[in-house]
Amino acid sequence: MSKFSKKIIPLLVIAAFIFALIPTVISAGNSAHVSISVSPRELAESGSVTVTITITNTNSSSGPSNTTPPSVTNPPSTPTDPPSHPTEPPVEHTDPPAPTEEPGEGGDSAIDAPANFSVLSAPEDTRSGGSYTNIHISNSYGVSFSTQGVSISPGSKKTFTAKMQVSSGMLGVELPFTVSWTDNGNTVTETVTCKVSRLSASPYLSVVRTASPVNASEGTEVTVTYTFTNSGSVKLTNISLVDRYVRGSSSAMLTPFSLEPGATKEYIYTFTMGNKTIVSAPVITFNAQGSSAALVKNVSPLTIGLIQSQLTKEIVKGNPTPEGVQFTIYLTNNGNQKLNDLEVTDDLGHHVSSEKFSLAVGESKMFEYFVSNPKEVRYVVFNIEGVDYNNTAFKDNTKSYIVRPYIDTSLFGLTFTAVTASSVSADNVIGIDFSLENKGELDIYNLSITEKELDYEICTWEKLPVGETEKKTVEVNLGDLRDLVFILTSEDSSGNTYTYEAYVTADQIDVGSMIPSHDPSENSDGIDVINDDSGLGKQLDSLVTSTGEKLMVGFRVLGIIAAVAAAAMLALGIAEIVIRRNKRSRINED
Repeated sequence: MSKFSKKIIPLLVIAAFIFALIPTVISAGNSAHVSISVSPRELAESGSVTVTITITNTNSSSGPSNTTPPSVTNPPSTPTDPPSHPTEPPVEHTDPPAPTEEPGEGGDSAIDAPANFSVLSAPEDTRSGGSYTNIHISNSYGVSFSTQGVSISPGSKKTFTAKMQVSSGMLGVELPFTVSWTDNGNTVTETVTCKVSRLSASPYLSVVRTASPVNASEGTEVTVTYTFTNSGSVKLTNISLVDRYVRGSSSAMLTPFSLEPGATKEYIYTFTMGNKTIVSAPVITFNAQGSSAALVKNVSPLTIGLIQSQLTKEIVKGNPTPEGVQFTIYLTNNGNQKLNDLEVTDDLGHHVSSEKFSLAVGESKMFEYFVSNPKEVRYVVFNIEGVDYNNTAFKDNTKSYIVRPYIDTSLFGLTFTAVTASSVSADNVIGIDFSLENKGELDIYNLSITEKELDYEICTWEKLPVGETEKKTVEVNLGDLRDLVFILTSEDSSGNTYTYEAYVTADQIDVGSMIPSHDPSENSDGIDVINDDSGLGKQLDSLVTSTGEKLMVGFRVLGIIAAVAAAAMLALGIAEIVIRRNKRSRINED
């Protein structure tokens, strides 16, 4: 045999193998092993159908042989088996797979099949093999087939059925199902498709609803677009739209209209986002031409979310030091949208955060920031800026925090006392002596004395220099007899506030102590004389007057009680007379 013949023969064998393999692969999509059907095959609208899948074991029932059983190492990415019902043509592969290895020159008697091929038997060619086991049917439509523990013996078949819910979007679309099983230890996989057609003579209205933006802040304009398409072969009339929560009413949103078969109409509605989330759930009613029966189409709900961009801010202010004040800032996203490109600055525009950052919903971040000791009082505010979910600018800020020039409070020294100058008078007026002394090394400013239950300043001083003392006697009207709490507030040169309290027990007047003693020997006539004291006279007069008024009130009450008692006794006497007369009358009658 020539060298040319030795080279050409292996090539011819490979070519023959490839041409034999091509119809084998194609025939694998012709239901050699798997067939599928649906019932019913047509629907007017969404509904339920029964899917039937039949698996045939094409192995010979004569028993296993040395022939390699069909196997699939890499299942095809596209369907290889068409559905069995006559309305669906088979799916063909126009590009046959190519071998992955070239045979060697000495490979006349041994030719390897390409590794990426599925070697499947043609319908008319049955091989000896075993049972089909580990059968699985997978899909993306939630259809579940009972294949657990099922096996198919050589030469026999098994049929599996299940219900499938078909949505409007699934009508007229090829629906793939993947079937796999184990044959002699090899895994075989085939994909078959079915289609549920739409009834050609049925009325059908397709409605697509979109919203922009889908998430919006309060006050944002939201545009909702409704697209109506007559996908059937019958004219549709009296088409009406209601989207209750979008419009806030159950009335129709536009004038009823008609659509010819294949025609489309778009309707745009704009509303302003309020303070709550909106759910768009359109309900469309219509009639088929020539029919008075109202048809209803519900569009699946769409949530138009309210963007609530909200930050919780917690600021911890440290104690003043000669260098300044340390602040710790906690930020938490308590809204329902992520915040991006956030940055924090102070009231002078200095950056608190070294770089921009984001906060997911519920996420927190902490920053530490030091404010240097100012030369004058400073009001520190932290500003936060960024963007929300829709790239809308987001701004927020904290309240202001006072940072004063540092004062060593150990240099501040003030004593405050309050004592009774005179006892409580009959009209509840008491005299108080106040004493303030600056014993520290700092001047004291804006001093003010108040009483806990009185709503006015009793006395004030603008300044109390170092080493000086202020004293003042003041009469205070108590209103009611009670203990007094006097409060002194003062400030240092930086405006830091200092508070002191003094307590005074209010005592009632002792009338006996107000009458001066007199020695009769000082009077030649031996007559006791009370010294003329106008103040004492006023106090005694007030006391006597008050006591007399109280006695008069008592006498009046006693008089009223006596009159009531006399009236009661008179009534008893009259009643007794009447009773006696009645007894005498009874005796005379007897």
